[in-house]
Amino acid sequence: MSFEVGTRCWYPSKEQGWIGAEVTKNDLVDGKYHLEISLENDETVSIETDKLEDESNDELPLLRNPPVLEATEDLTSLSYLNEPAVLHAIKQRYAQLNIYTYSGIVLIATNPFDRVDQLYSPDMIQAYAGKRRGEMEPHLFAIAEEAYSLMKHDQQNQTIVVSGESGAGKTVSAKYIMRYFASVEEEMSSNMGNLQHQVEMSETEEKILATNPIMEAFGNAKTTRNDNSSRFGKYLEILFDKKTSIIGAKIRTYLLERSRLVYQPDTERNYHIFYQLLAGLPQETKDELHLTQPADFFYMNQGGDHVIEGMDDAKEYKITTDALDLVGINETARAGIFKILAALLHIGNIEVKKTRNDASLSSDDESLKIASELLGVDSFNFAKWITKKQITTRAEKIVSNLNYNQALVARDSVAKFVYSALFDWLVENINTVLCNPAVVDQVKSFIGVLDIYGFEHFEKNSFEQFCINYANEKLQQEFNQHVFKLEQEEYVKEEIEWSFIEFNDNQPCIDLIENKLGILSLLDEESRLPAGSDESWTQKLYQTLDKPPTNKVFSKPRFGQTKFVVSHYAHDVAYDTDGFIEKNRDTVSDGHLEVLRATTNETLKNILGTMDKAAERLEEAKRIEQEKADAGKKRPGPMRTMHKKPTLGSMFKQSLIELMSTINSTNVHYIRCIKPNNDKEAWKFDNLMVLSQLRACGVLETIRISCAGFPSRWTFDEFILRYYILIAPDEWAAIFQKKDTSEADIIDLCKKILAVTVKDPNLYQIGNTKIFFKAGMLAFLEKLRSDKMNHAITLIQKRIRSKVQRKQYLAIQKSIAKLHTFVKATVVRYKVDTEIKNTAALIIQSSYRGVTIRKNTQFILNSIVEIQSKIRKQLAQKEMNEKHELDAAVSIQSRIRAFQPRQSFNIQRKHAVTIQSFIRRRLAQATLKTMRAEAKSVTRLQEASYKLENKVIELNNKLADKVKENKEMKIKLLDLQKTVDESTGLRDIIEAQKQEHAKLLEEQNGQLVDQRKGFDEQLAVHNKTLETVKAELAEMSSRHELLKEESLVTLEELDAAKQELLDYQTQNSDLQNEVKSLKEEMVRLQNTIALGTVTTSVVPQTPTMSKATRVLSKEFMDDNTFEGEEGYDESTNAVEPVNSISGAEINEELYRLLENTDTLNVEITEGLLKGFKVPDAGVATQLSRRDVVYPARILIIVLSEMWRFGLTKQSESFLAQVLTTIQKVVTQLKGSDLIPSGAFWLANVRELYLFVLFAHHSILTEETFKQDMNDEEYNEYVSLVTELKEDFESLSYNIYNIWLKKLQKELQKKAVAAIVMSESLPGFSATENNGFLNKLFNSNDSYSMDDILTFFNSIYWCMKSFHIENEVFRRVVTTLLSYVDAICFNDLIMRRNFLSWKRGLQLNYNITRLEEWCKSHGLLDGADCLQHLVQTAKLLQLKKYTIEDINILRTICSDLTPTQLQKLITQSHVADYESPIPQEVLKYVADIVKQESAMSTEHGSNDIFLHAETGPFNDPFMDIPTKKFDQVEAYIPVWLNLPTTKRIVDLIAQNVNVVE
Repeated sequence: MSFEVGTRCWYPSKEQGWIGAEVTKNDLVDGKYHLEISLENDETVSIETDKLEDESNDELPLLRNPPVLEATEDLTSLSYLNEPAVLHAIKQRYAQLNIYTYSGIVLIATNPFDRVDQLYSPDMIQAYAGKRRGEMEPHLFAIAEEAYSLMKHDQQNQTIVVSGESGAGKTVSAKYIMRYFASVEEEMSSNMGNLQHQVEMSETEEKILATNPIMEAFGNAKTTRNDNSSRFGKYLEILFDKKTSIIGAKIRTYLLERSRLVYQPDTERNYHIFYQLLAGLPQETKDELHLTQPADFFYMNQGGDHVIEGMDDAKEYKITTDALDLVGINETARAGIFKILAALLHIGNIEVKKTRNDASLSSDDESLKIASELLGVDSFNFAKWITKKQITTRAEKIVSNLNYNQALVARDSVAKFVYSALFDWLVENINTVLCNPAVVDQVKSFIGVLDIYGFEHFEKNSFEQFCINYANEKLQQEFNQHVFKLEQEEYVKEEIEWSFIEFNDNQPCIDLIENKLGILSLLDEESRLPAGSDESWTQKLYQTLDKPPTNKVFSKPRFGQTKFVVSHYAHDVAYDTDGFIEKNRDTVSDGHLEVLRATTNETLKNILGTMDKAAERLEEAKRIEQEKADAGKKRPGPMRTMHKKPTLGSMFKQSLIELMSTINSTNVHYIRCIKPNNDKEAWKFDNLMVLSQLRACGVLETIRISCAGFPSRWTFDEFILRYYILIAPDEWAAIFQKKDTSEADIIDLCKKILAVTVKDPNLYQIGNTKIFFKAGMLAFLEKLRSDKMNHAITLIQKRIRSKVQRKQYLAIQKSIAKLHTFVKATVVRYKVDTEIKNTAALIIQSSYRGVTIRKNTQFILNSIVEIQSKIRKQLAQKEMNEKHELDAAVSIQSRIRAFQPRQSFNIQRKHAVTIQSFIRRRLAQATLKTMRAEAKSVTRLQEASYKLENKVIELNNKLADKVKENKEMKIKLLDLQKTVDESTGLRDIIEAQKQEHAKLLEEQNGQLVDQRKGFDEQLAVHNKTLETVKAELAEMSSRHELLKEESLVTLEELDAAKQELLDYQTQNSDLQNEVKSLKEEMVRLQNTIALGTVTTSVVPQTPTMSKATRVLSKEFMDDNTFEGEEGYDESTNAVEPVNSISGAEINEELYRLLENTDTLNVEITEGLLKGFKVPDAGVATQLSRRDVVYPARILIIVLSEMWRFGLTKQSESFLAQVLTTIQKVVTQLKGSDLIPSGAFWLANVRELYLFVLFAHHSILTEETFKQDMNDEEYNEYVSLVTELKEDFESLSYNIYNIWLKKLQKELQKKAVAAIVMSESLPGFSATENNGFLNKLFNSNDSYSMDDILTFFNSIYWCMKSFHIENEVFRRVVTTLLSYVDAICFNDLIMRRNFLSWKRGLQLNYNITRLEEWCKSHGLLDGADCLQHLVQTAKLLQLKKYTIEDINILRTICSDLTPTQLQKLITQSHVADYESPIPQEVLKYVADIVKQESAMSTEHGSNDIFLHAETGPFNDPFMDIPTKKFDQVEAYIPVWLNLPTTKRIVDLIAQNVNVVE
């Protein structure tokens, strides 16, 4: 042990436990060492000792670990494993917001007293799922995952022991462990299968989690130390089947604190359920149960504090009732439970009156009546046994009175008995639901979670503390044996030499408690005596145990006769015997039991029945155990057995024995919860309090056991990478350069390093895979390494400084010479500059004077010109106004004179057209009659056929003429409408003139009144003018009336014309029908002529189709052309020869093919949709739209023909099959087909959607649809097309989401390896090792940045070649980039010893390549999707040594939350040549996170991870403008085997030619 000057150490402190110090003086005087150490609080301490190496000398300070080890994740890796080192490591990590620390196999969890939800998010569960312990930071989930993995792979049951004192966070830790087990299986299946991260728990897992609020409501309460303190122990077995799926659970409880029901200290509360009832029950139910406020009940008002800050009892009530319902306790059972709970509150209000010697209770007591009614018992008998007791002897039963105190105890005993039975009944019911016989048969393994109280030591310790500490003694013994066993197994596995490790065994303390003459046995014996008392039991303890050998762990206090002291492993505890006997009995009188058994309350009956069965099982277990113990012993005669009622102590002992048996049969994991302060203040660390808990929970004992052996262990690669510089470069240079280095070379190098640095071979052992060191050896090696590096750095600095100084000297010398030259030049330049300025001043003065005079002269001239222009402008405006008024008058007159002739002409023209129409119609009708008469003659059939052909052509021409006339009529109607509008406008003009004249008249009259005397002559002139104007007005009024009458006549004629137009349209429709019938007659006649006979049978006709589909089909056929693979013959005439195929035959065959949907569906599904081939896409490939969307266009052709024939039902089934098949095909895409095939189907689905939009738009906007259908048919068709539109929208949405999620899944495999892990920057490696070490200990990256860029390039060229809109491409890529940003960031933030400035450079280079790709492909916003990675790369490269640096980082990394910044900074790896981040900087960052956490309730959660968007995604096709539907080209590739479809397309093309 070295205490050189400058050595850092620890010194004891009363205030802090231990305080940091540094040796400032070390002198050897007269054979003694005189040390002087300076403490961190600026005090100085002097120490005098004979030896510095004497570890037993308590005066010497304890050595401190190097800074690199002080905040280590595993305490066992500390070089100096001592008490202050452990305390300081936990404190350092706690200050950095790391609440978890390993200590060997133990996880130390320090309660933050703050919301840290980000540590337990689903993303965190996913991060730890499948990871080995040590790969990630210490965490609760790491322990849970280790237990789960061992159970899964080793088929061994597991137990997780969660212990700690009240308020340390045991309940919350156990709750999160249960949540992990309920989620981890779904998480792992999500990683392997479905990409979308949405974990859905099974019903069983939800029921298991539902037990938490139930147990907390009935078993937790507020104490001075904890607002949600568990007042019982719980062991939850989570049951798994052979597939490691959770199938059930089983709960065991230990030592419920029954006394809390009847008594609560100040500021504490009763069990939560009572306050939840009063806050959450409806007022009507509360009235029925006679419940009011907590202050009205004695069992609830003793603590005085009825409300817990931050807890809403009404909300908690809802959670509890929902959980009860989930585990099978229905509303009726809940009502029964609430009745019993209300009755217990009323029992506490029963008033027992005190008399001189006895106690009395009035039968009219209101609380007594209510309690008896709710419990369903007889109130008289219930009250009787509160004040009386019954003693049963062999001969009789003696009833005696109880005094006041005994009566109160009797009352409270009933309440405690009922509540305890209710609690056990709830547990039994939960176990029945979660572990029924069907589940038991499937159980393969289980993981147990033990949430049990920690060691307790108060000023007054009673029976509860005794039982709790007894349980902790048993657990500590098992813990010590487990740690010892693992330590020895490690040594055996590594095959190193070791000696037996001794450890403190607490077996004497356990024997003291549970032996035949132990504390519990004596307590049970005294409890069964009728006259047993605490005093007599205490004397028996003194007489029996206060002597060898038990007096080593048992002692009598110096003062008082009511206490005894037990030396526990953690502390000596003095127990007060007052109340031990009564609490151990914990029984209710036989009289009360009889009253309760006679209850009419069904729930209470069930509870008591469950209690009796449990007692029978306990007696049976004890009987079997006794029989086993007595087996082999010979006893003369029959053995008499006596049934004894079990005491609470014996039951607890039995349950503890069962628990230890279960734990010993499993693989155990330990979690020690630490309470950092008593004030429940967030992130406050009390050294003394934590130190006492570390001593009590066995952590220091674990470290002591480790220190006895070889506590420090390094793998070969870690040791070489750290300490290779301690030997000459010639020794280690080759091993880093050779590629064929063997593992033996690595071990030889380790031995060389150890031979040079460690002289004593007993201080280390070389195992198979690790090097084991004694305590303190790592600090020694670190010192050697630090000295070596300091020496090397000093030499480097010396050389660099000399070079810098020489360079500075030469630069100064050169600068002086330059300065001389500069000064001389400056003087000369000054003189020249002065002369130049004088000359320039004279020139400027003369120029300025001239400019001023010219400016004034020019201003005067400009003013004169401006005045002249304004005068001329006024004169011109006056002349223009006069001309404008004259032109307006002329225009009005010309319009009025032209109106009458134009109107007459229009009327005459309309009449002429109408007469011509009537004459033509009569001629056509006569011709038609003649043709029908001639058609009936068989002898003239052949002649008629030619005439009919000519007639059809003529009728078509006439039809075209009629259409043209119809359009002309519409134009005339529009002209008439314009005329009416003009007449209306003319009337408005006249009215305006009339008003203007009237106004003018008023003005003139006013002038005449004022100037009557002076202007008599003018008055006469104006009167004459007035008469003239009046005459004009009268004339204009008469014209207006005439125009009005003519307009009415015009309107009547217009209505008549409209009616004639409607009649004409009807006639036109009839003519079309006639033409159709004539064509059909021609076909029939042609067939008859071809056969040479005449037949009267009916030729099969084309099925009648709906009007809507007929019109839509016509629209579609008019807008689209059909061309086969090799083209169709378009030279066919409108009327084919007699022996060619007819339109009717085409339609008949088409109808037959389309009606047979079974054949068509199979062919389309199997041949087209499943047998598709994606055309090659790439840089040099230019595909036409026909090559891409051929499946969609084939489907469109078939669908439109189905509609044309009215096969709506067949089309619906056809489309349903098509939609299902397309979605199934896309779902099955994988591998290299994923990107091209996905883009291919996106394009085809888009094409189908455009067709449906075209149909939908046509039916809603085209008037021809409405004219040919009634309202019912129209609405039905609109509904059909609308539904089809919604179906294709859903298909497009589904296809896009499926494809994008598959792309994300493909990208997930590549992104982290390519962006985070790969070292793409040429000539720059971020890894510290190379050669053999790199091959041996680092796996090669399977993906690089080239793979990522190839992936995105493939998406780009496929979508571009398949004519997909750029906006869709942008949305796809930005979504994928955001996903890459999230998963890579989440991976980075959880990596240990990985983040460095070199890694930042590599990461920045990889991201830059992605950004350049985005810019080159027109994605300017692509870089914004990678901001978290960009800012992380900057953070890794920038300085982080001062608070100013951190503030700059926060400005640069604005998208990172304070929690993420803190996590990245604390995870940063510091290289050997770098200075570690100062503690004040880490504390500053942690304080920022704490402030953010305090505001998180208002601004949302402060999660560490980014939430990757994994859907559902909005369909980008819905957000872009719809393209016009193009012409459909019937293209069927040669390789497609679609005979039916090809025939349909061929027939459609022929039909088009026939129609044309």
